Amino acid sequence: MNQESIKQLRLWITEQGLDAFLVTQPQNRSYLSGWLNEDTEGAGLLLVGQEQLILMTNPLYAEIATSEAVGWEVMVPEARHYEPAISSLARTFGWGKIGFEATAITYSEYEKIRSEGEHVFTLRPFESSRIEDLRMVKQSHELELLKRAIAITDETFAHICDWIQPGVTEKEVQWEITRTMIALGADKLAFETIVASGPNGSMPHARPSQRHIQRGELITIDMGAHYKGYNADMTRTICLGEPAEARMREIYDAALHAMKVCEAGLHAGISGVAADALARNALATVGLADYYMHSTGHGVGLQIHEGPILSPRSPEDFLFPAGCVVTVEPGVYISGWSGTRVEDCVLIKEDGAEVLTQSPTTLVLQR
Repeated sequence: MNQESIKQLRLWITEQGLDAFLVTQPQNRSYLSGWLNEDTEGAGLLLVGQEQLILMTNPLYAEIATSEAVGWEVMVPEARHYEPAISSLARTFGWGKIGFEATAITYSEYEKIRSEGEHVFTLRPFESSRIEDLRMVKQSHELELLKRAIAITDETFAHICDWIQPGVTEKEVQWEITRTMIALGADKLAFETIVASGPNGSMPHARPSQRHIQRGELITIDMGAHYKGYNADMTRTICLGEPAEARMREIYDAALHAMKVCEAGLHAGISGVAADALARNALATVGLADYYMHSTGHGVGLQIHEGPILSPRSPEDFLFPAGCVVTVEPGVYISGWSGTRVEDCVLIKEDGAEVLTQSPTTLVLQR
């Protein structure tokens, strides 16, 4: 049980004039309760009152929820009817105002809860809650889990660099990454691995194909391990032998320089807009800004994409707190020809940033 975060959430509940808060977003549920069924929609919900910590689930998950959600009262409503159970609890504890996560519940679910509790409580929607703010700053045990996920990713990449040869397909590389991560202790992949070789590299989210990798072309690999709820995210671009064209090394060096410039400029108190501009301006100085089509980075943790965001669209008045972990991932994509991206996970500190990813950024692998 995340006691300090629950304490902070309860203070926020009071500040908002609520009696209780309904948590349905899977990662928020895991964060507060310790129950790691983090990506299963509809598996359960939390109700947090000033004195109550209640986890509702169904018979499929009751045993594991009871073992993992220490300090929570686990309830299994009859026939999975959560709505009458919520209304009954509200009557028992005198909850007249209940907040809920507006982006983590369907309209149909909302209507069922509202209708069932119509004469007992009112519902108040929140686009985001204190939970997301708390999740942004990693606690020491979270950092240890993140670092292990990152280490598994680094170890996997080292194996791939030894294993990969001209002639293997993108799909074969994808499978070797999956097999190796699981063997090294990952619970699963953080996301579907991207392997984009040659002209496929111009697509930032290319799907691995049966294309055979060739000597002298750029190969972008975006990968990450999922370990005990937490996700790593890393991208490297490699080339088997010397690049076939000088421009391949030029765009790679530009992306790598942009990543390092951004990492060197990160610190607590910087805005997402300013952080993004560090990488974007570095690419602009060498005439490649038009080939950079995405944001510079995002937070990582229980979700592979979470706050804060390094983007021109980030809120100008939001400043990065110390303790958040973000990616830095500039890229260059030239349609129909090739592309490159490099990405690290970085811990934001008061006086700078610590690069957590340890994989080398060597472009050429001699084959």
